[in-house]
Amino acid sequence: MINKTTYILTIIALAIFSCSDEHGALKRDIPPSNEHYAEGFQLLENNCFSCHSPNAALENAIAPTMSAMKEHYVMDDASQAQFTRDLISFLNNPSEENARIPGAVKRFGVMPKMSFSDAEIAKIATYIYYSELDQPGWFEKNYQVEKEKFQAQPDASLTPLEIGKNMAMKTKGVLGKNLLEAINTQGTENALAFCSTRAIALTDSVAASLNARIRRVSDKNRNPDNSANDAELSYIAATKLAIAQGDSPKPQLTQIGDKQVGYYPILTNEMCMQCHGQEETEILPNTLTRIHELYPNDLATGYKVDELRGIWVVEMK
Repeated sequence: MINKTTYILTIIALAIFSCSDEHGALKRDIPPSNEHYAEGFQLLENNCFSCHSPNAALENAIAPTMSAMKEHYVMDDASQAQFTRDLISFLNNPSEENARIPGAVKRFGVMPKMSFSDAEIAKIATYIYYSELDQPGWFEKNYQVEKEKFQAQPDASLTPLEIGKNMAMKTKGVLGKNLLEAINTQGTENALAFCSTRAIALTDSVAASLNARIRRVSDKNRNPDNSANDAELSYIAATKLAIAQGDSPKPQLTQIGDKQVGYYPILTNEMCMQCHGQEETEILPNTLTRIHELYPNDLATGYKVDELRGIWVVEMK
């Protein structure tokens, strides 16, 4: 069900004037000052463009480009309301059945579930719907202009918990892009080397650029450096209990010394099962052998989809 915020955003977007250009293609105009359009670009830049490149000419893609996404998901006669509903439905439950680009699923697999709220997805939908991402030359002519225009200042209205979430999502995007690229080019077995040698270094690099400390930790860690401390284990236990009772996992903010620390759940998806699923049925023998070679004390198998794999820990000054 679409929440009240999403409904209001949809009604606003539907009121905006649309017309046809001289070629008969549908052209949708939106005021440049529209905040939801700008926020939609920011969400895409921070969370989506790392995998779904805005450059339609990219040759070594690891997921469908934004141009391909818009071409297949936004039809000329589609209303913004319908597109928003479709995008919310898909991002809340990415699956082969819900996908509209079968060839992309076959090539790249089903995308992992992202931690977007319905209101955030509505903002993303606003930008995709009204932008000209699918037009030839958009990346060369528009991307940097829009980035400078919409990314100049962080949103001062965000709470510390939301700021930490954005940091975790940005880090997830960088790691996800590199992991998907490793899987697509080297296979799951060989992509494990990326996790063992580059994941923590990449996380630290993103954290440094954000002036924060960011970690992924778990009660069932694979890398000993990702083991959770007592406070983190307490949050993990409480979150697992909430999931078992049918509640949605919620992030948490706590004060530790002069820092605010955010905890953000990491849930498993279908892609995770290649390395974290059932040893007998989901993890291929060669992959399992490689896991044991790289991580002799591995604890991170036996998961099912939509279980708590671990948490992001974001320490902010």
